[in-house]
Amino acid sequence: MNDHSLPKTSGRRRAPFRLGDLEVRPESGEVVGPRGTVRLRPLLVEILLRLAAEPGEVVRRETLLEEVWPRRMVNDEVLSRAIAELRTALGDDARAARYVETLPKIGYRLAAPVAPVEAAAPPMSAAPSPRAANAAWPVAAVAVVLAGAALALWAPWRTPGAADLGPRLAAARVFTSDPGIELHPRFSPDGSQVAYALASGARSRIVVQAVDTSTRRFVGDGADVRVSPVFFPDGRRLAYWRRNEAGCAIVEHDLATGAERTLLDCALSPRPRFDLSRDGARLVFAGQSHREHPSGLWILELRAGGAPTPLTAPQAGAGDDVLPRFSPDGARVAFFRGNDSHRQVWVVEVGGTGTARAIGPHEGLVYGAAWLDTRGPLLVAADWLGFRALNVLDLESGVATLAGARGARAPDVGPSGRITWEHAEYSANLWLARGTAEPVPLWRSTRYSGQAEFAPDGRRVAFASNRDGTDAIYLAALDGAARRVAFGDAWRYSRPHWSADAGAIYATRVAVGLQGPATPEAVRIPVAGGATEVLALGGPVADVRESADGHWLYWMVPAASAFALWRAPRSNPTASQRLPLPPMSFFHMNAEWLVFAQPQLARLTACRLQTLACSPLPVELEADALYHWALGPRSLYVRVRDAGNVAVAVYDLGTGARTATLPLAPSGAGTSIAVAPDERSVLIAREEGPTVDLMLAR
Repeated sequence: MNDHSLPKTSGRRRAPFRLGDLEVRPESGEVVGPRGTVRLRPLLVEILLRLAAEPGEVVRRETLLEEVWPRRMVNDEVLSRAIAELRTALGDDARAARYVETLPKIGYRLAAPVAPVEAAAPPMSAAPSPRAANAAWPVAAVAVVLAGAALALWAPWRTPGAADLGPRLAAARVFTSDPGIELHPRFSPDGSQVAYALASGARSRIVVQAVDTSTRRFVGDGADVRVSPVFFPDGRRLAYWRRNEAGCAIVEHDLATGAERTLLDCALSPRPRFDLSRDGARLVFAGQSHREHPSGLWILELRAGGAPTPLTAPQAGAGDDVLPRFSPDGARVAFFRGNDSHRQVWVVEVGGTGTARAIGPHEGLVYGAAWLDTRGPLLVAADWLGFRALNVLDLESGVATLAGARGARAPDVGPSGRITWEHAEYSANLWLARGTAEPVPLWRSTRYSGQAEFAPDGRRVAFASNRDGTDAIYLAALDGAARRVAFGDAWRYSRPHWSADAGAIYATRVAVGLQGPATPEAVRIPVAGGATEVLALGGPVADVRESADGHWLYWMVPAASAFALWRAPRSNPTASQRLPLPPMSFFHMNAEWLVFAQPQLARLTACRLQTLACSPLPVELEADALYHWALGPRSLYVRVRDAGNVAVAVYDLGTGARTATLPLAPSGAGTSIAVAPDERSVLIAREEGPTVDLMLAR
């Protein structure tokens, strides 16, 4: 390694120093303080050294990026994540900084005084070891009663709280960083290996990688989709979900011989994320007995044979049951119930009757869970604080606490408390398509933008984005810059819609926090500036729009995990009425038509606004295309799959005939297609290729 490849901080004096009540030891990466000893990864040490070189002075963001990340193209988000990780390791709080203070848009400085370690200070050899320091933390070791000799490889489990997990998560290292996408990590029974899926394009294979040596072996040749590996208790076999031209299946794979056998076929449409009990006797999966029914959980007795039996059966409108995980003793299954954007944690007793119960009030986007002990708590990947992270959920009280690991999905907890998860970064941008011209991106960023809508005159666009750190509403002319009109750290704004006169934006917002179920409310935001009006619509509102003539408000109200549609005069919102329409999952409207999708139904339904006379449209909506469709004045735009290629099909509303195909297909989360009033321009939200690596916290 030559000198030019080293951070500019590497030449700084690396003697121990004090930062307030902390002792920082750069050579070992240790920070000793009231909470014990924490070991920082080298990058965080370099950041701390650079800040300590000018104690009390502001170090600009550009300076840190230039001096700590030499010869690398990195953006502000990388620095922000590193500072957040450093704060977590130090036990700091950005809102009341004791050690690292943020000056928004400028940089950072150390808030605590910096001083050299006095000569009389104890030598480093006298400091408590990391193991001894960890033992002093308030972590309760809970022995798990193991059933069966096959479980002897599992070490005792620990029950850490969020505060105990924070430093460990902050000190996690990257376990894999392949150019492909790594998904669904699971520990082997002895914790020496992690199995995961490595995806490239539309195919994936299984990788089994040693924790300490990174030695790998592969399962599959990349010709099929193989995901969600789970070890059997002997550690010599895997179960995983596979899809190919013959259909889907959950299969057993012998790692020594390569022999495979089918455990479950595709009759119940099993979802990829399933689980095995620790004794290897049972398999739990999410499946459907009928396409129009929500997914429930099923149990397959692997030793006894026979057909799967239902474990849960959510009622129509309650949403699907997904992402099941057995407790370590196999007596319970934790899972999520709801729709794509609002799922809640549930637990069900295996073999019980009517014993499923919701845990806590928290709802939102969820990405998986793992048991921290036989009786809980759960480590849940969710966006309950407005961003994706790991949270500790107590099963008795329902209280959730942020643990850390921003960007985390699909956690797994192994022996002795090791934790692995997916660290995922996504970005999405809006692309403008006009006729046969090459589509062009507008208002690009490294964050996530979508939910666009053209103004009634077609000259401006409203859209939702987190490009400045929080979910906000932006306005922009097609040839101009985007500006925020609704934002704030306390709120998440989404689903913007123009008023008929283009003088205001209707949207929904929800408070950010872990205190309980934040009630989504409807707001009206003046485009020219002024106070945001909270609309008194009688309860939680999932989406609100003004009719094309400006006389009516239409909005969706949660009804279980579907929505009921309500209407009221714009001049008198309290005079509301529920429309005589079935529960729906999403809707669009223009001056003449109201079109909606229903849970578990593939066809869209179109209704005349004046009469509410409805009929199904001859258009199939794919299962994963709930938000990938839009309504223009004359046409319906729907994401379709033609001979394996994804595109946007245009259908005439009057005849149902397909009139055109747009080659640029939408992707990602949320509404993804916006149509101009003259239907000459279409905006499409597209993800720009996610980056997913696996992390490992020891």
